[in-house]
Amino acid sequence: MAELALELERVVKRWRSGAALRGVDVAVPRGAVVGLVGPSGAGKTTAMRVGLGLLAPDEGTARVFATPARAIARHRGRVGVLIDGPALEPALSVLDNLQVHALRHGRAAPDPAPWFERLGLGGLARRRAARLSQGEQYRVALVRALLLGPDLLVLDEPVAHFDPALAQAALELVREAAARGAATLVTSHQLAELQRVATHLVLLHKGEVLLNGALADLLGTIAPALRIAAGGAAAPAKALLARHAAVARVDDLRADGLDLLRVELRVSGAEEASAAAAAINAALHQAGISVSLLAPERPTLEELFRRTLLRAGGSGTERPA
Repeated sequence: MAELALELERVVKRWRSGAALRGVDVAVPRGAVVGLVGPSGAGKTTAMRVGLGLLAPDEGTARVFATPARAIARHRGRVGVLIDGPALEPALSVLDNLQVHALRHGRAAPDPAPWFERLGLGGLARRRAARLSQGEQYRVALVRALLLGPDLLVLDEPVAHFDPALAQAALELVREAAARGAATLVTSHQLAELQRVATHLVLLHKGEVLLNGALADLLGTIAPALRIAAGGAAAPAKALLARHAAVARVDDLRADGLDLLRVELRVSGAEEASAAAAAINAALHQAGISVSLLAPERPTLEELFRRTLLRAGGSGTERPA
């Protein structure tokens, strides 16, 4: 197993109002991007703060590079952080903020131009931080976290204030850091974007871990499904599908401007799903129902999030935050 850059083991953290974390385990190996997700108040930021030694756990242990998290200062320069907001020096320029960050870690700041270009900061290098928009400040803070080539990144909602193109560019930088061996713990409410880069997932709800593991394995627990467009024959198609042996349930779905049927299958594995799709297509054809679309549905982190919270007794409408 790869070296663990950050680890929480059976961590409990209590406030006067109750427990914020209840026996939480999180492992962040080198080369992994661990997505930490959950509804508002789930305990995500608290878990990050314990992992960084900013809060002491009431029970359990927190380690950074196999040493107690409270001694994280000995690893200065190896950890890049964006938590509790950008925290830039408002009177300093963007470049000076980065220079000061490097000096605090006894390092010379590398040329930030490549990051500036990819995050749309090229014209802002000399601007004082106080004159930046909130989104611009977050972009600078992300560059600061990446600046010294850290072995561990801890990023709390790094793309919350980015448009989709910038969010994709920012998370691609996270992916590249992982490719060179950095470990990353990242929260994001943009689950579709997070799914593009995360290798592992921890889902917190009311301070407890509901899911923890490799993202591909967790997504594999979602039953295979098809999306079918039957045009004006949607009603008879739905009735036929509801009786088909390979079908678990049929739901109406509006996606990409189309009225579709979402068909959840009673099978597991790609080969069985492919065979079931062929059988369903044949049954529709034999019934004289023409379909313009019959395609497998890719399991999504959004769907995994919804289903997991439903099983935990939620409404299924809670949003990541």
